[in-house]
This record gives sequence, C-alpha cells and structure tokens, in this order.
Amino acid sequence: MDDYLGFIELFVVVLFAGAWAILEWQGRRLDRKKEAERLREKQG
Repeated sequence: MDDYLGFIELFVVVLFAGAWAILEWQGRRLDRKKEAERLREKQG
C-alpha cells in the first residue's frame, strides 16, 4: 500500500510541475505577443 501512495504522490508532483511549466510557457508567449503589439503601435 505504501508503494502505491508513493507513486500517487510522485504522479501528483509531476502533474503539478507540468501544469506550472505550461502556464509559464503560455505567459511568456503572451508577453512576447503584447510586446510585439506595443512596438507596432509605437511605429505606426
């Protein structure tokens, strides 16, 4: 039973880390998009 709990805990930690990584990636993508829009507004 303890082995299963360890696997479940590891799975939860991996899911949390994966979700965090996806959110960071999306945030950086949106930041780049906003910066590009700002530059376009300044130029024209």
